[in-house]
Amino acid sequence: MEPVCFEQTDKIGGTWNYREESVDGVPSIMASTHINISKELTAVSTFPPKKECNNFMKHDELFQYCMEYANKHDAVRHIRCNSEVTKVRKSKDYDVTGKWDVMVKDKLTGAETTEYFDGVMVCIGHVNRPKMPTFPEQEAFKGTIMHTHSLKRVNEFENKTVVVVGTGCSGVDAAVESSNVAKQVYLSTRSGAHIMKRVATNGYPFDSILARRWLFFLLQILPIKFSSWLVESVFLDSLFDHRLYAVKPKKPFLCQDPSVSDGIYTKLHTGSVIQKPDIERFTGNGVVFKGETSETKADVVIMATGYSWKFPFLEDGIIVQEGKKINLYKCAFPTHLQKATLAIVSFILPFGPGFPLCELQIRWIVQVLLGKLKLPSTKLMLKDVEDRYSTNLNRYEYDDKMSLRVDYLPYMDDISSLLGVKPNLLKYFFTDFKLFVKLLFGPVLAYQYRLTGPHRWEGAREAIMTSDARMHWPLQKRKEPKESLLMIIIKKILRLLLLY
Repeated sequence: MEPVCFEQTDKIGGTWNYREESVDGVPSIMASTHINISKELTAVSTFPPKKECNNFMKHDELFQYCMEYANKHDAVRHIRCNSEVTKVRKSKDYDVTGKWDVMVKDKLTGAETTEYFDGVMVCIGHVNRPKMPTFPEQEAFKGTIMHTHSLKRVNEFENKTVVVVGTGCSGVDAAVESSNVAKQVYLSTRSGAHIMKRVATNGYPFDSILARRWLFFLLQILPIKFSSWLVESVFLDSLFDHRLYAVKPKKPFLCQDPSVSDGIYTKLHTGSVIQKPDIERFTGNGVVFKGETSETKADVVIMATGYSWKFPFLEDGIIVQEGKKINLYKCAFPTHLQKATLAIVSFILPFGPGFPLCELQIRWIVQVLLGKLKLPSTKLMLKDVEDRYSTNLNRYEYDDKMSLRVDYLPYMDDISSLLGVKPNLLKYFFTDFKLFVKLLFGPVLAYQYRLTGPHRWEGAREAIMTSDARMHWPLQKRKEPKESLLMIIIKKILRLLLLY
């Protein structure tokens, strides 16, 4: 396979190649952005991050990691910058060949060309076109209204009163960052949020504690509300009891997208950030929050209200949407296309780490494009779509991305089964018990899906067994310290006594 990657900007690296300007259709981050997923659960399955890499890398550190991987595999030569795809349509002989016409505009010269491809992978994601809500009397507001998509730095908010609308990750980050310079910040939310810290028990990254196979097994057996209560009680409330929030989460933990922030708890306690309900209406000099009668003055309103999905270059009919149900098999292949030669990549909303899911999805898609794997019948694909949609409908609040929600481990195991790379725990119980323990009780890392099957990697086992050492190194610059089992038990008992 000879890939060609069209990049409409002058920079490769997507989200993680920071740019000062915000571009419509291109993901955007703040200058201070760090990833919310730790490095071991971000890693490519054949490319463990260096032990010196910070566990939660800043955007430039993650970009460097991506470039090291790309250069190792000589991938950069396949990327054409300043090349905007304006149209993707079926070729005249599509019914026979499955080929596609791709029209590309050179952003420097304006020249337009058409090229023909055996397959197409659409890799623009779904967090690049800001969704801007409207409130009553919003046009009367004399201050500034902006979206987090165009938020880069917070210096402009010095000594101003700021209202942030939305408590997703970008909203909480905007509130925390702006509160460092603002006179006052209000964090407005209609549904509340379960907010997690990057660091959990004993200083470990929170995802390395929660993304474990045994825990996923347990949560799949138990009712969703009881599972949520369990996670909230054991992990979240010990850091900050959600009952203390002025606006409490509307849904249980596993039924609502959580947010990640290390600083919001302190900001709430110091009053730098004050939590408020949804906006009732705007005034000339501020807003009125629901349940309140008086005006709250504001200079700036930042909308952290998410993104809408759009693929303007795809010809009509490629993606079929029925109401809010999007007919994509495994969130990737349009179910009605005669030929499985076009796929949407990373068009998923995962509960858990996203990077490993996307990589595994790509591995599967490539095998389908090459004809080495076949898709099931349209009827079976539509049933898969309907099952996911119905399950999510009973679990989450209704939105336009209901079809795209997946759980980390179930989706990984689902795709890896199709690909033939799912690790066989029973086999390792008898043949490699140490590895079995890591697979069952350790974090679910991408390396696990290189142990067996097509394109297995000889270094997968070592990468799994040494992941803790790479996680500890940035903090200690030395090997992981050992503590006696007796001392661990004594400390846990003392913690229980002090907490309760």
